Amino acid sequence: MATATTSCDAVAGIDPAEGRVSAPAVQPDSAELIEIIHKYNEATEHLKRSHEQLSLEVCRLRKALHAKNQELQRREQLAVLGEMAAGVAHEVRNPLGGIGIYASLLERDLQDRPKERDLCRKIGEGVRSLEAVVGDILTFAGHAAPSPVEVSVGDIFEQVRSQAEPTAAARAVALEVDDKLAAVVLCCDAHQVIRALSNLVFNALDVAPSGGHVWVSGHRGRESAGGGSKLFYLRVEDDGPGIARDLLQRVFTPFFTTKHKGTGLGLAIVHRIAESHQGVARAGNRAEGGAVFELGIPLA
Repeated sequence: MATATTSCDAVAGIDPAEGRVSAPAVQPDSAELIEIIHKYNEATEHLKRSHEQLSLEVCRLRKALHAKNQELQRREQLAVLGEMAAGVAHEVRNPLGGIGIYASLLERDLQDRPKERDLCRKIGEGVRSLEAVVGDILTFAGHAAPSPVEVSVGDIFEQVRSQAEPTAAARAVALEVDDKLAAVVLCCDAHQVIRALSNLVFNALDVAPSGGHVWVSGHRGRESAGGGSKLFYLRVEDDGPGIARDLLQRVFTPFFTTKHKGTGLGLAIVHRIAESHQGVARAGNRAEGGAVFELGIPLA
């Protein structure tokens, strides 16, 4: 005997792979059921997309948190290192000053003994070299907050150019400064930024070959590290040997240097000045060869 079919027999099952409900064969009395199934499928798709977006956002936030934790740990380590270095520098500075004074007095009294006078002069040069090291340590260790004022990039470039041109001429390196940026105005501590940019330029002059080039330029960038003002990147490039790939992450580390002389604090000071301005400092290599450094400072 034939059995009667009910309207429920026409409803398809749920696809376990997709979580979707398949629509039944169209029947005159099933339009409302089909509409319900369509709305269910739309809601399922919406939830799926929302879940994917939330997963991506969670991954992004985890990476950002990890980076912030690393930066916080780095700052804490630098703070401890700075306090220790400052203590040593203060202990060294006083006796060093005395040595310099006595050497200069002795040099004055040895006018008739050229050989001994020359030795005193060399002692004085050594003392001045050590005083420069102590000064770098105290600058790095200091936590002087910047005093921001509006200053044009042209004024900053002109100060740096006047400081660096004699060294560039002595090394036969062409120092090229982009004068088209003179009208750009930054909000910064001019003294600190000039010092940081000078450090980058002198580093570039040290590695550029005789007959080589050092370029100083700039460009606008994204928001500052604090999410406030837009940054302007002061850029220094050279055509020297560049930076080894395994050293790129270490160039701003205090006391790290590949030079035979120097404290290894020049780039660490650049990084600290950038941080104090809610900016950034970064290093890389040019595609054409040589290194490139950028100092990001907020625009006015």
